[in-house]
Amino acid sequence: MSESDARPASARRDLGTLVSVAWRFDRRRVALSLVLLAANGVATGLSMALLLPIVHALGSGRASTRLGPVEIPSTSLPALLLAFVVLAAAQAAVARASAITSASIQLRIVDHLRQQALDAVLAARWSFVLSRRRTDVIEIVTSGAARSGMAFFQLMTLAVTSVMAVATAAIAVAVSPLLALPALVGVCLLGVVLARTAFGPAHRLGREFGVQNRRLQSAMANSLDSLRLVRTHDAAGTWSEELATAFSGTREAQLANTRRTATVSAVSTVGLAVCAALLVQVAVGLDVPPASIVVVLMLVARLAGQVRGLTMTGSLLLNSLPAVGNLHDLVDEATHEAEVPAGSRSTRSDPDPDGTGPLVELRGVTFLYAGTAQGVRRADLVVPRRQVTALTGPSGAGKSTTADLVLGLLAPQEGRVLVDGEPLTDADLSWWRRHVAYVPQDTALIDASLRRNLTWSVHAEVSDEECWTMLDRCSAGFARELPAGLDTRLGERGVRLSGGERQRVALARALLRKPLLLVLDEATSSLDDETEAAVVELVASLVPAVTVLVIAHRRTTIESADHVVRIRDGVVV
Repeated sequence: MSESDARPASARRDLGTLVSVAWRFDRRRVALSLVLLAANGVATGLSMALLLPIVHALGSGRASTRLGPVEIPSTSLPALLLAFVVLAAAQAAVARASAITSASIQLRIVDHLRQQALDAVLAARWSFVLSRRRTDVIEIVTSGAARSGMAFFQLMTLAVTSVMAVATAAIAVAVSPLLALPALVGVCLLGVVLARTAFGPAHRLGREFGVQNRRLQSAMANSLDSLRLVRTHDAAGTWSEELATAFSGTREAQLANTRRTATVSAVSTVGLAVCAALLVQVAVGLDVPPASIVVVLMLVARLAGQVRGLTMTGSLLLNSLPAVGNLHDLVDEATHEAEVPAGSRSTRSDPDPDGTGPLVELRGVTFLYAGTAQGVRRADLVVPRRQVTALTGPSGAGKSTTADLVLGLLAPQEGRVLVDGEPLTDADLSWWRRHVAYVPQDTALIDASLRRNLTWSVHAEVSDEECWTMLDRCSAGFARELPAGLDTRLGERGVRLSGGERQRVALARALLRKPLLLVLDEATSSLDDETEAAVVELVASLVPAVTVLVIAHRRTTIESADHVVRIRDGVVV
């Protein structure tokens, strides 16, 4: 399939996806919106139909005229004007209800799409998450979902304008078929010209904008994440150039879309003037009454504006549709890479606390990251119960990958991971993670209270007393000096705390889960010697209630372990 053939097919797919999502999500509201649209079109048509008798009544005060096959009886001008106002009020009420209903559906669809995408990503395999650029996912879920909501709004607007255009054409034909029919042909030709001018590049430019916007998001995230280093190295100029390039790409995509829109507007303005001039000339030649000429001209001008609106809205819809496709692809790919198959549930009971065999065992496990030689190869590892096991080795040796395999974040490409003597299956992952806790080297704190940061990953209810007890056990006495205690907001990424303080909060959070297995990934790297010694003593005190797997470089941590495993170049040595 050529690129020109692929674009319409892609647009049709994205449009079908949008309609399907909206209909499945809230068909009652969608149906109500369509009814309101039809009512709005009828009210608009009737109010325009009154224009002819009103024009006839301007001279005599009363009007009796024919509108197509319908004979309008003699009616006074005040009565006609009153009817016109009543219809306008009815149309306004219907239009208001339609706008509110459409906006409600649009916003709910945006939230639904965002939630659906996030749920799919959160449920996907860790290897899938690692393969996607974080800023791409954020852009698709935030800006992409908003653009998808706009696409739905444009689709509804397209339906409204179409109904109104049909009503306008019908009234014009009823007023003067002889004059309206050639005018309609001209308007249709104008619509074809506008569509060919607008629709062609709209979808392509929409895709290009998405690509450039994701590039911009990535550049901004990288610059903010590296801000301390940028300042220290006085390298602001380099990042400024990087951002300028990203800004330029997004700007050019937007300008290209603006040029296309301006071209459509210019062509439609000239086309409308030509149609109006030809229409008047034809009307004079056919001896059409002046009142009918005025009404038909107004109707045709309105119809031409509606056709232009259809073209503009259609091109905006096509420009927004790639965001629908991006969201659909993200959800589809993440769902395909779901960590736990739909409908599967573990039948395993809790691990035996008095068991004698290893809690976790890796047998001949190989996992290599796609396109690299990084990972682990034919690893045999035993994590004994009720002991502290230390994983050590040079950077990049495969220690964190081994920990991810133990946690079930990564699935072996070869070999098996056994928990409590039985193979760990995909269906067992949720079961297994209820029994583990993890403290990474880079702590994950949110812009919320200390209490919230301690309890968000704990499934059972936790009292304030339990929070304070665990903070004290983790040598986090600084928490008692915080201005609002457990209610103190820690700021974005825990900015109110030092690196060591954040690490101790993360350790307290992990222990509040009351895990069977605690995995510490360089968890003492940010601590001073005195605090590290206290944490090492704490970890040792957890045994035998908790089995500990610690990734460590520092000698004091390694020497405190009962069992030491050295890894080099992905191999357990």
